[in-house]
Amino acid sequence: MQKILEVKNVFKNFGFKKVHNGVSFDLNLGETIGLLGPSGTGKSVLLRSIIGLEEIDDGEILYHHQRIDNLTEVELYKIRTRISYSFQNGALFDSDSVFENVAYPLFEHTKLNELEIEQKVMNVLRIINLEGAKDLMPSDLSGGMQKRVGLARAMILNPEILLYDEPTAGLDPSNVELVIDVMKKFKEQGISGILVTHDIPTALRICDRILILKDGVINFNGTTEEFENSNDSFVKTFLKYE
Repeated sequence: MQKILEVKNVFKNFGFKKVHNGVSFDLNLGETIGLLGPSGTGKSVLLRSIIGLEEIDDGEILYHHQRIDNLTEVELYKIRTRISYSFQNGALFDSDSVFENVAYPLFEHTKLNELEIEQKVMNVLRIINLEGAKDLMPSDLSGGMQKRVGLARAMILNPEILLYDEPTAGLDPSNVELVIDVMKKFKEQGISGILVTHDIPTALRICDRILILKDGVINFNGTTEEFENSNDSFVKTFLKYE
């Protein structure tokens, strides 16, 4: 398997609070991994650290064997076109329409003309089944629709890696299914992913491998089958979701 992302012995503190105490794991090409853990263990902090929104205290983060944790903000600009972050709340621009929100990265990072941008945006809106909502404002959308638009914007540049931060949190079952369907379509396109979630059923349906963060380190790293069949008492606490 081809490693495309390596997190090596990462440490992160906020003042006297130790969050990461030597976190290490790899992500392979085309793979989606689920990152689980109790609340407050720094799962989202880890995602933000990968794309430089948080500065790590020690360790290394490598993308295609090149360090990215020590890059300048300007250098990170390019990395963020290849490793994209889907924010938990969608993080849409309130004053922009659905179309404008999804198109924003194309205007910022490419030299495509308006017709080419329109074609790309409409293609991705079809994937998330919201092509009819292109002129709506974020305030017109349900929570589930906002999440899907946020996912569309995160993948519009065809990134190699998508970081999903609680994409199904707060959604009703029908919207969860719609978000899972979008994530499956992205995976079919070859996009690798890291899914931070408390939604174990979704993680088992989407992910190839499960990681559990505990006490600042990766406590468990195995396939979904190994996760489900684990005899470890701590791992078993995550399977009591029914």
